[in-house]
Amino acid sequence: MEITLNIINMKYLKIIIMAVLSIFTFAACNDDNGEGSMSPVTNVTATPFIGSVKLSWTNPSDSNYYYTLITYNNSDGQVVHKKVGRYDAKKGVTTTTVGGFNDTNDHDFVLTAFSFSGASSSGVKVTGKSEDISTAKDYVLSTVKVNPDDGGALVKWTNESGIDVKLIISYKDMKDADICDTVEAQKSDSVALTGMQNTTNVSVIAFNVKDGIKTSPKSYSVTPVLNPDDVIQSGVEYFTLNTGGWQNQFNLSQNNPYNQYEYTIVTTGGDPYIYINPLKSPRAGTVLKFRYKASQDWVLELFWADAGGGAAGGRSTRVQIPASSTWTTFTHDYGPEMNKYNWHGNPGDFFRMDWGDNGGVTINVRNIHLEQ
Repeated sequence: MEITLNIINMKYLKIIIMAVLSIFTFAACNDDNGEGSMSPVTNVTATPFIGSVKLSWTNPSDSNYYYTLITYNNSDGQVVHKKVGRYDAKKGVTTTTVGGFNDTNDHDFVLTAFSFSGASSSGVKVTGKSEDISTAKDYVLSTVKVNPDDGGALVKWTNESGIDVKLIISYKDMKDADICDTVEAQKSDSVALTGMQNTTNVSVIAFNVKDGIKTSPKSYSVTPVLNPDDVIQSGVEYFTLNTGGWQNQFNLSQNNPYNQYEYTIVTTGGDPYIYINPLKSPRAGTVLKFRYKASQDWVLELFWADAGGGAAGGRSTRVQIPASSTWTTFTHDYGPEMNKYNWHGNPGDFFRMDWGDNGGVTINVRNIHLEQ
């Protein structure tokens, strides 16, 4: 009797052990090898777009959700993977555009959510199709905006399709010359138009690079932003930099075809300087004035020089100038310094301009002159 009971107990023990092992095995299979579990995305939609599809979904509410992996085949049959992170969501809903389509057939998209630890959800499949890429040119042109800008206009456009589109932009500049530029518009961007002084008509045409078919022109009227200090005034002696003389530790260029008194200076060392060309007329005043942009704060140092002479130590003036990403007017009355150093500003006199104490600074300057 005791032996029989032991046998029965052993059978029950075996059954209990097997049941416990089954539970642990099941748990391990659902634990993704110790990486945890992840819920799938929900409310997935696919909206047709030009040469692409816009996908939208609700992120998992799991606190360890990290990103969603989208897997699909493009029109060439290539497998494409795109990761979209949790931080791209707005109020828990994520929207992204997937491209690479030159057809309007149905395509399947599989969305798999992943956790920070690497656990993945089951895939959620949605089917969508793209719109014909031939409409890209019309779409881009419909987004074009032409806004007033410093001495011209800023043309902005949107292209979220990724289709290769170009814009042809035409207008007449202040010299009544016909300007026609073709710009890349495959992605959202902008381009500045220059050389305007009055209200100007701008024409924009878009075309798809693949077939070359153009839209009808769209016209815009824009009045440039014009600071009076940017207008070249007759009777004012604007100083020019002596590019043929001695200069030190900077690269100099002139990139504005509408203003011969504008320079771009990129310093390459701690002592960048250049002389102005000698004055042609007696100085008009003691206030130095110019327009500038600068990538960093800098110190302008002037070395006062008389006709036939040169820069001399101890005969200079330093003024701190702040950085500016937009054109800004600088003025400073050097009257006391001119008197101190006996600089009369007669014809033939000049000064050396030192452009700070550091390399790697970009300074744009225009319309340097003296006034009352």
